[in-house]
Amino acid sequence: MKKLYCLLVFILIFGVTGCSSTKKKETTSMNVEQELERKNRGQVSLLTRIRQLPGVSLKNGLPVINKATNTLNSRDFGEPLYVLNGQIIGNSFSRIDELVDSFNVKKIEVVAGPDASFYGAQGAKGVIKITTFQ
Repeated sequence: MKKLYCLLVFILIFGVTGCSSTKKKETTSMNVEQELERKNRGQVSLLTRIRQLPGVSLKNGLPVINKATNTLNSRDFGEPLYVLNGQIIGNSFSRIDELVDSFNVKKIEVVAGPDASFYGAQGAKGVIKITTFQ
């Protein structure tokens, strides 16, 4: 009985210290990842940053928002609506690429489905909202 009690205490002590050190490493890892992204944001093109977002793929070199599973197989695709700092720019990636320097981009969001209905018929293919440092 005494051996069992000692074994339980031993497991609890090492189990608790093992869990706490892992959590600290994850936090440090996340901070390093955010710092690297901040330093390298000017070296990555706007197209690459948009392509890395979940739900976005490239078709003919242009970003397309995948709203449904059959969207990739469909021949009917169009560019999403681009919104820069709350202003509607249009459905042309080349225009938004001319206006925005990748280094100044603070945040990129993808809006699809019912949330994109806020932008009316223009947002039918989805919306990519870009926020820059001002």
